[in-house]
Amino acid sequence: MFALSFVASATASSAAPTPTQWNVTVGGNTTTNGSLVFQPEEIKASIGDTVYFNFTQGNHTVMQSTFSAPCVWIDETEAYNGFTTGFRDAGNGTAITNYILPITSNDTIWFFDWNTCALGGVGGINVNESSTQTLAGFVRNAKRLNGTATSTSSSASHTGGSSGSSSTGSGSASETSTTSGAERNVVLGGLAAIPLIIAALAL
Repeated sequence: MFALSFVASATASSAAPTPTQWNVTVGGNTTTNGSLVFQPEEIKASIGDTVYFNFTQGNHTVMQSTFSAPCVWIDETEAYNGFTTGFRDAGNGTAITNYILPITSNDTIWFFDWNTCALGGVGGINVNESSTQTLAGFVRNAKRLNGTATSTSSSASHTGGSSGSSSTGSGSASETSTTSGAERNVVLGGLAAIPLIIAALAL
């Protein structure tokens, strides 16, 4: 009897843990405090878990990015198939939707909201806080790099990539994407050269 009980106990203890569903509310203070857009901002998830982004208020996105470019969709900076929800306009809680992101690795996943990223509307999954790439540093990067020029883009209109699935279609809204300071300097340099060209033609 003791042997059978021991075997049963060992089998139960070696069983895989039950996956966890992590819930992130999207849509806190949408005008002055970006840190409230994602609640919670940071999650420690395991492989097999799922993260549910619940859009409850306002018009927001959840888009994967990188630590060095917090407010730019990762597909625009790397050869990567990142996830994006597209814009989800939940109104004042009248059109709640969710986006399901399965966790398939222990790598850090950085994400942001298109409309509030410059205010610190960002978050992270499995952030290594003992490294140089912390959530606080990610927030600082988002705020520090928000002065870039903008141009029309369809980046945020993409609906979920291979990493996740959506329970509803994405909302529609006007979208913009950031351009780097280097690109902006090229444009400004070109404009500055126009008077010199005109002067040369007049000679």
